Amino acid sequence: MRSRSSFAPIARLTCVEIPRQPALLLLTTTLILFIGLLPYLITHNLGEAGKLVRDSSLAVLFLGSLLLAVPSACNAVSSEIRRGTAGAILSKPIGRIRFLAAKYTGVSTVMLVFTGMASLATLMSDRAASRDFHVGQEILIPLYLAVAGAYILAALINFTTRRPFSSTAFWSMALLIPIAFVWTCFLDGLPSSSADLLHAGHTHAAPSGNAPIPIRWTLLPACFLIILAALMIQALALLCALRLGVVASLSLCTGFFLMGLMSDYLLADRMAEGELWARLTYTLLPNWQHFWMADALTGGGTVPWSYVGQAAGYAFTWTAGLLCVALALFDRMEVR
Repeated sequence: MRSRSSFAPIARLTCVEIPRQPALLLLTTTLILFIGLLPYLITHNLGEAGKLVRDSSLAVLFLGSLLLAVPSACNAVSSEIRRGTAGAILSKPIGRIRFLAAKYTGVSTVMLVFTGMASLATLMSDRAASRDFHVGQEILIPLYLAVAGAYILAALINFTTRRPFSSTAFWSMALLIPIAFVWTCFLDGLPSSSADLLHAGHTHAAPSGNAPIPIRWTLLPACFLIILAALMIQALALLCALRLGVVASLSLCTGFFLMGLMSDYLLADRMAEGELWARLTYTLLPNWQHFWMADALTGGGTVPWSYVGQAAGYAFTWTAGLLCVALALFDRMEVR
């Protein structure tokens, strides 16, 4: 019974410990603010308003999942093995499988919180860039206020209660960014000044800023697919963290990431020739193209939720297989 009840405390402690790393807070803040600044940085539309901002936001979300997964997994597993904390925990009536599963659950929870915040920032940036920039720029103000407010709130709590600043700021952003998104739902993106109205009235046609800017809810399936990919990356990072440090794990995960992106290009001809090693490699490598659906949104396209369900089956199967390998490896490791 004690072993059964140990899963939740270990997972909860992992959720508490990982956001305390200043590097994770800095990287999370940088990625979210960069997504929020994309409408300022990208002014070309290539025939479709907001396309470059939308594609770039999804790319930042995808790459950010890799950059956050490896340090989080290493902090949760390899650092505890090196310090002897894992050995002290495993000396209690706690199985290794339960310990590693709880670690993956805790790290994945933090990853889901980050991807959730980044997905909301992506929706706001896409809405701000869906028309001429001077029309929708006020939609991004609540996002900036949420990030700034999280830091101010964390500073006040740290000063009064001595709670860790990094974790408090991280969880404060997780609370304030959804509130900021709800706030933006009530903003129509109309011209907010006489200068904007004058700019919109230069043409004889009705100005594009006179109608409310809708939220592109079709982005949600694309964001959900990247969240599934983030869980796969987290399982790979956890496997690497059992034996390697941060730099080596990041290098290996980056290699798998690039190989998975290019697997169709590199192995398609070999598979057509019937080579067994190519088919085996293609099966084992994660095909990240299944989760990158930014091109499907071009021209008002959509990603069916039925496809998301099929991709989820692929992601969970690949993740479960990789976790089984990690559990088998960890079960045979000598932990002091």
